[in-house]
Amino acid sequence: MTFQRLMTGGAVAVAALCFGAALVAADRDTSREFLEVTGFDVAITSMQESAMNGPGIAGADPDQFGYQWERLAEEVFEPEAMIDQTLDMMEAIMPQELVDHGIAFYGSPLGQRLVAAENAAQGVAGDEQLAEGELIVTELVDENPARLNEYRLMNEAIGGPEQSARAIIEVQVRYLMASANAGASDIRFSESELREILNRQSDRLEQSIETSSVLAAAYVYRDFEDSEIVAYREALEAPEMQQVYEILNGIQNEIMGERYAELATRLADVAPQTDI
Repeated sequence: MTFQRLMTGGAVAVAALCFGAALVAADRDTSREFLEVTGFDVAITSMQESAMNGPGIAGADPDQFGYQWERLAEEVFEPEAMIDQTLDMMEAIMPQELVDHGIAFYGSPLGQRLVAAENAAQGVAGDEQLAEGELIVTELVDENPARLNEYRLMNEAIGGPEQSARAIIEVQVRYLMASANAGASDIRFSESELREILNRQSDRLEQSIETSSVLAAAYVYRDFEDSEIVAYREALEAPEMQQVYEILNGIQNEIMGERYAELATRLADVAPQTDI
């Protein structure tokens, strides 16, 4: 499933203290194996392409800066650097017990098929996924509504629309404030004012996320049997797996927020693209 939960830098530090006090963190080699087995390495490195394509988090900036945006996004979201940072954070806060739990499920025959399907979907345009997913959902509404409910439960198990919306808003705040502080935009709001403005849109954002998550799941898992989807949902609802996703989504959002803030800062030295 897509990694969605929010963990700010401060929360990552707190988690490091809590987990580190009670459990032994996984070593780097085991952590790298975990990334490959679970497909989280693909989720991390695919952020580069998403950032280069825009607009998403950055609004209209990708269009305004054109090629310069793509060049900077490619540099800032450098895949191997993001993987190294992921491993650093995992070594600090991911207990060996949770690493073993994730590898056990995603390394199973079903788990590997799920990872293969999820990784393959990373190479398909989001619009295409949602369009095909909508066709599948239209059929499932009448023929197999229980499967649609399984998709919703799967999403809830890893944080749900509310957590996803909070994560997106937090990254947007970091991007926009970094842009303003660097002089790359003329935003005149304080951080608290900006967060309040964005939070007013959270209900609509949550609805959009809930809809798109079901459509995407319908596309990604279209070749799996109902029993396999139920087994996946049950695996995601396990307390250990929920801790795994809480940490991984926190890591992903911390890396994303940090890099979008850096990208915003570097845009201050780049002139917007103009048509000739």
